[in-house]
Amino acid sequence: MRVVKPQTALGAEHGLPEAHAHQLEQVLERTGEAVIIKDLNAIVTYWNREAEALYGFSAQEAVGQSLRQLHAAHLSAAQYAAILERIRAGVPTSSTADRRTRRGGVIRVSIKTAPLLDIMGTMIGEITIARDITEMHRTEEALRSAQTTLNAKMTAIRRNNQALASNVQQLESFHRDGEVLSRMTELLQACTQRAEAYAVVRETGARLFPNSAGALFIYQESRDLLENASTWGGGRTPLETLVPEECWALRLGNPHFVSRGGAVRCRHVPEEIESYVCMPVQGQGQVLGLLHIEVSINPGTLRPPIAVERRLHAFSDQVGPALANLKLRDALREMALRDGLTGLYNRRYLEDALARELHRAARSGKPVSVVMVDIDHFKQFNDKFGHDAGDFVLSAIARVISSGIRPSDIACRYGGEELTIVLPEADLDCACVRVEQLRLAIRNTDLTHRGQLLTAPTASFGIAVFPTHGLKTMDLLKAADKALFRAKKNGRDRICRADEEASPET
Repeated sequence: MRVVKPQTALGAEHGLPEAHAHQLEQVLERTGEAVIIKDLNAIVTYWNREAEALYGFSAQEAVGQSLRQLHAAHLSAAQYAAILERIRAGVPTSSTADRRTRRGGVIRVSIKTAPLLDIMGTMIGEITIARDITEMHRTEEALRSAQTTLNAKMTAIRRNNQALASNVQQLESFHRDGEVLSRMTELLQACTQRAEAYAVVRETGARLFPNSAGALFIYQESRDLLENASTWGGGRTPLETLVPEECWALRLGNPHFVSRGGAVRCRHVPEEIESYVCMPVQGQGQVLGLLHIEVSINPGTLRPPIAVERRLHAFSDQVGPALANLKLRDALREMALRDGLTGLYNRRYLEDALARELHRAARSGKPVSVVMVDIDHFKQFNDKFGHDAGDFVLSAIARVISSGIRPSDIACRYGGEELTIVLPEADLDCACVRVEQLRLAIRNTDLTHRGQLLTAPTASFGIAVFPTHGLKTMDLLKAADKALFRAKKNGRDRICRADEEASPET
């Protein structure tokens, strides 16, 4: 307790025994939120540690000062008069507001106020409880922005679907081709995996161009290489990859037709292929890949027959948007299930996935271990090296965990610096062995951020196993979390099992 002036809301003048006042001061100091007590003139009589951390003024500086001299200095006279009127009226309030700190920064705070009465029931001031919600406010703004972006993308999807339907209508005069393309569109829209979509493209290409060999190449995420995703017709061994610079169609952004004896050939096409067309596959304003098809090209016009060219364009125009929609759905699904910082699954996915694993385990009679992980002294990374370094440490430890578990295991970010690992078919002893490997791997991780060597990280672990420590998702998570708490209380950088008794120190 750091009250330095006699004006205190907790003194004997309000009828509180000294012991009770001391206990109350300890509670207020450890409440986790800023607590400020003011008299009827808005003069501060109590200012706890959280208030100091929130506004930047120490208790010595704050007690005895008016709000006007502290974090309300930026308010107008009318606004400050309204505060005084509210205090003296004894009206409880709950609001959010921007407040200026001692260093001049502006923070968003959640504020709750209530009148302060003495033991006779006389109003003598006001209690304010404040909490910093700046990051939460920014997150809400980011979510609103993301929702706007998502709506725009969904609008683009609907427009692309409308374009696909329009293309099908334009090809109605080509009965066979129209039926084939319509079927392809239907299948592509129902695909849930890219491999399914590539199989649909392969079958459709073989039906539209039965006497021609063809291939679909798709850009890798790095955009410096295209991979052969689908091949049909012909007996040649297809290329597995090609670089964009090897194809004139990709360099020009337009279809490139090559007739027999043509001199301007793509470097990725073997000499034995006499004539062909390369067509960029586009969707949502981006080149996604390349269609390479061996067709007959007129040397004079450098074009295939009109019907073939229309078929080529119709094929490409429908494949591109469909693949773009599938890619977008994959990205949205990934965004909904993954934590953006660590790349691990998020808490929502954890709860669903763990429920499924417990259901399987109940039928098979096999165990499932749940591990709660907490990075030791994580706040020190943020305080000493900055929040970007803290994010770097969290991401690095997530990578260590991801590389140290089986493909069937599930690693999630539970919240903050707390992670969760689900180990299907692993009993308690097996889980302890594997978690010990992860603990050592984390402790032996060397981290350098922006040229600065960071303190070696450590982590604490709590392990619970189904069905010994719980039959339901929340029961297991609570058991593992209690074990984690013991690991932290017993010195951190260690593992505690849910079936262990708490040590005497705890």
